[in-house]
Amino acid sequence: MLTPRSSFLIGISAFGLLLALIEQHDPLALLSLALLIWIWIEWLSFQRFRFSSPAIQHCTRTLDGQSDSRVTLVADKIVDVRLSGKLPTLSRGYRFLVHDMLPDTFQTTDGQPFQVIDSGVGSKFEFSYRAVTAICGKVTFAGVRIEISDYWGFFRSEQFATLKQEPTVLPYLIRPQTTVSVLKQNNLQRHIGHHRHMSAGLSSELLGIRDYRTGDPPRTIAWKPTARLGKMMTCEYENEVPVRATILVDLAVYQFQGRPGPSSADRAIMSCAAIAKLLLADRDPVAAVLLKSESVQRIKHGGGERQLTRLLQHLLEASNPNPPLDHMKIDDLVKLVYQNGSRRFPNLFDEFFNFGPTHRKSFRIFPTRQDRIRRSLAVVLEHLLQWGPGSSTQMLVDDELMRKACLKYVDRFTVIASASNVTANPPWIDPGSWQRECHRMTLKLTETLLQTNARAKDNELVVVVAPEPFDPECENLLVDALRTIVAAGHRVVFVAPILPPTPSLIHDPLAAKILSEAQIVDTRTVASHFRDRVSRLGVAFSRIDNPELMRLVAMEVGILQSASGRKRVLRAR
Repeated sequence: MLTPRSSFLIGISAFGLLLALIEQHDPLALLSLALLIWIWIEWLSFQRFRFSSPAIQHCTRTLDGQSDSRVTLVADKIVDVRLSGKLPTLSRGYRFLVHDMLPDTFQTTDGQPFQVIDSGVGSKFEFSYRAVTAICGKVTFAGVRIEISDYWGFFRSEQFATLKQEPTVLPYLIRPQTTVSVLKQNNLQRHIGHHRHMSAGLSSELLGIRDYRTGDPPRTIAWKPTARLGKMMTCEYENEVPVRATILVDLAVYQFQGRPGPSSADRAIMSCAAIAKLLLADRDPVAAVLLKSESVQRIKHGGGERQLTRLLQHLLEASNPNPPLDHMKIDDLVKLVYQNGSRRFPNLFDEFFNFGPTHRKSFRIFPTRQDRIRRSLAVVLEHLLQWGPGSSTQMLVDDELMRKACLKYVDRFTVIASASNVTANPPWIDPGSWQRECHRMTLKLTETLLQTNARAKDNELVVVVAPEPFDPECENLLVDALRTIVAAGHRVVFVAPILPPTPSLIHDPLAAKILSEAQIVDTRTVASHFRDRVSRLGVAFSRIDNPELMRLVAMEVGILQSASGRKRVLRAR
């Protein structure tokens, strides 16, 4: 609370008063005592202002003109943020630093999310800035942090004003509407589950020529066969039916590497949403399978805007900006949550209010810094999570309860592990655990592909959004599963993530020798070999950043929709 300026003046005044008492110098003693009394009066006035009224009143935040608690934004689109409010009447003479607490996934592009205000009587404030995020999902704007200082700069205090907004960030191809219509616009498509038989109907593809029947339209008469055979013949065209599609996307833990920036999972989710919108726009039923580290989630086939909304909801739930932090040690997790909470709720961590017993893990007389952090965090978590009395004391000795409380805080407030908050040992840092996770997810993807093939109807489209396998055994299993799907007459599009940049040459001979002995897998060589193998099977291979990705998917749908394309598939069986 005391600034370096006030601490220096108090130290000088105390030293001058002590020296005046020793030397019996009355003017110096009076001057030092007057300075101490003046600082004490200023401190009383500052404390009176702190507890008399809230720091700001009628605070409002608008995101692209939307001030509701739940709004909808679009990824990779700049958001105009405007914050306004009113300072209390007794704030004259004080200086305020109003800082809007941005989620970790947002980055400012223009302006700053804070402003210094020298207040007058009932003064108002308003400032704006622009921010952008590349991550889809639900994030939380917790509130506003206010730093108050007096006119002379002797004291400083921090407060937190709750201004909670929960925007939902959608992929950039989806229109930014707060409410998405779920009404079906037409009923022209067939019931879901019908096979793609070559049945008669209205289309531009010729199915065959048959004898003329009473009631056939005159425009379908085949005049050349009629003249050649001497009897009326009519053309029969193929019936257009929707193309069933299934999208499989890998959303394992290692796919979120790169947070708080955009990761492979974020690009995969955007690509999945774009492909689903393309297929649903043609009134084709679409299903999705989300492969997670702990489970496999299936969304049944559906069509229309209702199915698009359903797919987006499941994708946004899977793209939670908070990565799993179960792997962290309890001390590192407590430190991470403490750093985030003390920045967002500084008034809850004030030592004047936050006190309680300290659990000592050793026989030291004085508690360590880690013990003090854990004690303060336990009291704050008990208040924020609204747990019963005594929970904070139990969290001091129960590591599992403390971990559970910290993870609940991470789920409720956007907390992203980054280099600034010292994340230790994530799963993708250890090469052994990363390879085991990739091996396990590739086997799960292979099993899911075989199940999708067993459930598929005639001539379906399967879109796989997953990284290439690096293990030869897993690669062979995955290629065999793709061969089975292609042999059944289906079309497959394999969408792989962006390749990492080419590593620079290592000029240090010792480092080059160590890295050569480590048997590092060359991802580019593995990706090129896998791409060649699946391309020979007839699988369309593409990268997420390929601008021709949507055109490639549309071409595969066109092959399935055309009679000539299906005949080629049948001949290839």
